[in-house]
Amino acid sequence: MEALVCNTLKFQLNFHTPFHYVDRFLRASYASSESSTTSTVPPVCAIGGHGGITNSSGMNNANHVLTKKLVFYLLDLAVLEYKLVSKKPSLVAASAVYLARVTLGICESPAAPRSLFVSDKSLRNALKGHWSKTLEYYTGYDLWDLEETVRLLHRLQETAEENSSTLGNSFNKHKGNKCHNVALKTAVSEAELGFF
Repeated sequence: MEALVCNTLKFQLNFHTPFHYVDRFLRASYASSESSTTSTVPPVCAIGGHGGITNSSGMNNANHVLTKKLVFYLLDLAVLEYKLVSKKPSLVAASAVYLARVTLGICESPAAPRSLFVSDKSLRNALKGHWSKTLEYYTGYDLWDLEETVRLLHRLQETAEENSSTLGNSFNKHKGNKCHNVALKTAVSEAELGFF
């Protein structure tokens, strides 16, 4: 019976996961980013960078490494969440990139004039532009398409340490020096996600 199924499918049994999309989405993220002043990224020398060398977008290599490690941590958590199984893999990958950018404070240039004072923190984050037109183009998702999935990933990020029975292995793996302690990054508050 198994041979019949395999022959019918012509042995094309592969499927896409969020990991298939990460490199493309991260390249789009690097191309559209600049480090914000609220970034919690440690100095380059603390991560073993190359003396603060930056790329053409102004984002240094340490930020690239940290962003990638954080995205992979979020995707490791996502694999263990049943509610995310029904989501498109590209949507989960794009949501992980967005949440990593928010967590690390990586933004597009402000969309509003500097003279405009905005007191609401979530509105300020939305104006800072954690999701850019470049990311929207390359992922195929606008910010509002990501909302539900980002909220699910955010909940996983917040509770990973407490849910050691289900998420503990991912948390323990990514809190080590090899993964630049990304699991120990403080999750942003719900209001800072940029959704109204």
